[in-house]
Amino acid sequence: MKTEKSSIFRPDLASLKVTFLVLSGCSLMCVASAIDPLRAANRICGRTVFDWKVVSLDGKSASTTSGLPVSTNERFDPATAGDFLIIIGGFGSRSALSPTDLAAFKRGAGGARAVAGIEAGTWVLAQAGLLDGRSATTHWEDLEDFATTFPDIDVRPDRYVIDGKAVTAGGASPG
Repeated sequence: MKTEKSSIFRPDLASLKVTFLVLSGCSLMCVASAIDPLRAANRICGRTVFDWKVVSLDGKSASTTSGLPVSTNERFDPATAGDFLIIIGGFGSRSALSPTDLAAFKRGAGGARAVAGIEAGTWVLAQAGLLDGRSATTHWEDLEDFATTFPDIDVRPDRYVIDGKAVTAGGASPG
C-alpha cells in the first residue's frame, strides 16, 4: 500500500528542499518572483525554511528573454529533485524537453511532495501527464491553446491554481 507524502502546505520544521528547473527562454521576472520570496522568508524566520537550488537541463546557465543568464547549480537530476520541483518556462519553451528529458522530469516529479509549473512550465507538467484530471492555469496568452491541446485538464483563467500536489501559475506575480 502506497502512502501519501505529507503536503508542503502543512507546518514542518524541516527545511523544504526546492529545485527550480529553469528553461532557456523564460522570463527573468518569473525566476526572481519565484526565488526571492523564499530568500526573504529565510531572512525573516532567521533560519533556512527553504533550501533551494537552480538547475537547467544541461547544467549550463539558462538564457532569459531579456538576454540575462540565470546561473545554475547543476544539471537536472530526477533523483535529487527534492520536496518541491518547480519548472519555469517561457513562450519558447512549450516543447523544450526532449522525450528523454520529459521522462526524467516525470521521475523527479514523482518523488517530490509537490510540483509546480510557472508560465510555460505548466506545458511541461501537462506533457508529462501530471495535470490530467486536475485543474490548472497557464499564462493568459496561452489559455485557449493550452485548453485545446490538453482536453483532460480543467483549464482555469485564474492567476494560479493549486490542485493536490500540482501548482500552476500564469506568470511572474502569481508565481
